Amino acid sequence: MPAPADPVLVHRILEETGVDRTVAQPSWSGYAEAVAEALLASLRARVPALRALATLARDVAPIVALLAALVAVGILYVLARSVVRRRRRPVSAPAVTGAGPATAPEAQRDRSAWRAEMETRLAADDVTAALEALWWWFARSLCAAAVDPAWTSQELLARCGRPDLAATARVLDRLLYGSERPSVPQVRHFAGRLEGLLP
Repeated sequence: MPAPADPVLVHRILEETGVDRTVAQPSWSGYAEAVAEALLASLRARVPALRALATLARDVAPIVALLAALVAVGILYVLARSVVRRRRRPVSAPAVTGAGPATAPEAQRDRSAWRAEMETRLAADDVTAALEALWWWFARSLCAAAVDPAWTSQELLARCGRPDLAATARVLDRLLYGSERPSVPQVRHFAGRLEGLLP
């Protein structure tokens, strides 16, 4: 019959040997492995073609499941970005708002008239209308012929054969459609830059 252990002796031995007497907490990799195994089991149950994964080694199966999950997340990310890009793309070129004859872009004003309209709107502190007039000035500077109001800035460049101005058109679109409205001096500064590019 075994003798009962001496508690003082057992305590001293545990302290001297450094034996850990607390239960180790599960690691994050353990959680990830458990989630991956559950995902793999769920996939095997729902997709018969994946039953072959059951033959994989126990150490490899969670890695395969994790890679599959990462690929799925990557695909969802790409799809979400394409949806956001479609929603951000301007449907048409802006129509000038405000009073006066500037409300009719179909009137076929020339570039100097649009430049004057932009200055009038800037003087009235109407940055939105000034930016729209600036877009039309940009369009007339590229194409003296008719410009379709439905064109985006990129379509305008393609129709006028000026792909070299793509970066400049993106800046103009950011000023027009960005979340922050530029100030009057910023619009004037950008207009000056455009005049330097399109004399």
